Amino acid sequence: MRRILVGLLLALALTLMPALPVLAETTADVTVTATPTYIAITVAPTSYDFEVVAESATPSTTTSHFTITNSSSVSTNNTVSVTTATWSGGVTWTHSDTATPDADTAGLKANKGGTWGEGDVIVQYTTPQVLAADQAATTNWNFGLKLFAPTSFSDGVEKSIIVRISAAAA
Repeated sequence: MRRILVGLLLALALTLMPALPVLAETTADVTVTATPTYIAITVAPTSYDFEVVAESATPSTTTSHFTITNSSSVSTNNTVSVTTATWSGGVTWTHSDTATPDADTAGLKANKGGTWGEGDVIVQYTTPQVLAADQAATTNWNFGLKLFAPTSFSDGVEKSIIVRISAAAA
C-alpha cells in the first residue's frame, strides 16, 4: 500500500506542478556569399626593342611574343591602343592610326597569336581596337607587334611609345 500511496502522491505532485516550456530555437541563420566579378590582366614581357630600323622597314615580333596572363573571373573583350599620338624622343614621330608610314610617321599592327597578314589589328591612338574578343575567364593568350617605320627620319634619336592592352567584361 505504501508503494501505491507514494505513486499517487508523485502523480499528484507532477500534475500540480506548472508545466515547463519546451526549449526551442527562436532564430535561424543563413550564411550568404557572393564573389564579385573582377577583371585582371598582366603582360610579359613589358617592353620590346626593335633596335635599329631602316626607313620603311616592317620588323615584327613573333605573334606569340607577348603573353597576357588573364586572371579575370568573367569573359573579357581585350583592346589594343597606344597611349599618345606621338612617339617620344628627339624629333617625335607621329603615330599613324592607319599604320601608314610617312616622313617621321610610324604605325603599328598587332596579331593575336596567328599569322602576320591574317587577322592583324591596326594599333590606333584615337580608337582602341579589339584584339581578343570574348576571352574566357582565366584563359591566357599571346600577341605580337609589327612596326611600320617612317619613310624618312629627321634624327637618329631612339623613339618610344606605350602600347596598352585593356580588358573589359564581354
